[in-house]
Amino acid sequence: MKRDPFKQYFKDPDRKAKLYIFLTISMISSTVLLTIGTIIFILMVLKII
Repeated sequence: MKRDPFKQYFKDPDRKAKLYIFLTISMISSTVLLTIGTIIFILMVLKII
C-alpha cells in the first residue's frame, strides 16, 4: 500500500490555509493581468496608444 503525499501534506490545516491563500492571490493577480492586457490591446487597436 502506497502513501499519498498529497493527503499527508494536507493533513496539516496550516498548510491547507497557505495553499488556499496562494491560490487565491494567484487567481486574483491573473485576472488583473488579463484585464490590463485586454485594455491595452483595445487601446492599441483603436490607435490611442
